[in-house]
Amino acid sequence: MDLRNVTFILLLFVSNSYANGYEFSAEYTADILNVVSGGLATGSEYLDNLDLELEVDVAETWNVGTGRFFIHGLYNNGTRFSEDRVGDLQVVSNIDAAKAWRLFEFWYEFGGANWSIKSGLYDLNSEFDVNQTGGIFLNSSHGIGAEFGQTGQNGPSIFPVSSFSVRAATSFGSSSARIAVLDGVAGDPADSTSNEIDLSNEDGALTVAEIEIPYGESVRLWLGYWRYSAEFEEVDGSGFGRGNDGWYLGNESEFQLGSRTARWFVRFGQADERFNVLSGYIGLGSVIVGPIKARPTDQLGIAVASARAGDSYRDYIGQVGARPSGRETTWELTYQAQVNEHFLVQPDIQYVRNPSLSGTLDDAWVVGCRFQFRY
Repeated sequence: MDLRNVTFILLLFVSNSYANGYEFSAEYTADILNVVSGGLATGSEYLDNLDLELEVDVAETWNVGTGRFFIHGLYNNGTRFSEDRVGDLQVVSNIDAAKAWRLFEFWYEFGGANWSIKSGLYDLNSEFDVNQTGGIFLNSSHGIGAEFGQTGQNGPSIFPVSSFSVRAATSFGSSSARIAVLDGVAGDPADSTSNEIDLSNEDGALTVAEIEIPYGESVRLWLGYWRYSAEFEEVDGSGFGRGNDGWYLGNESEFQLGSRTARWFVRFGQADERFNVLSGYIGLGSVIVGPIKARPTDQLGIAVASARAGDSYRDYIGQVGARPSGRETTWELTYQAQVNEHFLVQPDIQYVRNPSLSGTLDDAWVVGCRFQFRY
């Protein structure tokens, strides 16, 4: 079933058809980014992203049944900034995507006080490997770790292409656990604009399990494990095999910095180097809330995202005469100014060392600004 022709008419129709039991939201994000030196090519680009979301409470809206439906439509203008100008693997903008209108999420959830089950088109990163503090940064690796985000034939059901999934979650005390089984191939790898669902034994499944443990008053720990069931080609071209898996561990906490609130995070992850270019990743950063006393809702953040090449990939690239680097590392400095409840402006600077793990491509300096409107 190909969902590329599903439009946003459903979202608009439902949002105008019910007076109670639903919540509609819209968010437009635009990045103006410029490579001032290094990378593949200097110059600027305009990227944008439109999210339309509708959540419907079944019982309150239709007076029947239980649970909730969620519909998420997505549009991107197709500017590929990292691919065309920076040349980095981690992607400096988290709205960088092929041009398309997409039905990104469409799921139904039901459950009780301490458990729930969700099924449908599902964004894995909405509940798994969520870095709340890192969410302020533009670089994609602070949304989901680079070592996990690179996996699969078309990504592991994350922005901008989702896959059919079943997710179960439970809570015990203040802790929680969740497991998801997802179509092993999101969309159609041959068509970046497609949101196709094609369940097959060849595609296999991706299984992800995660536990989240808050401790103290403001500290959160999360630990996850993932595994694909299908065969994958090994990065050195020696054949195919099974066992493409990995794990991740993250921690974030809040603390007082004088009269201001600050947050920090650190995240580690590893992926099987036989099948993946990136075998390891570490990200860390800190955010200060209200760095300027007169603007208590603004946020100032600094972070680093460092992805490590696997030995299998480096050996293979070395054999064909290339000069691979061991790591691609991006430093980011950002300032998010909340102008009002609907609009924010966010200047951003990123320094990308060894783009694409290249030993010959010059380090890149990227300067830009994000604008975001919320309704």
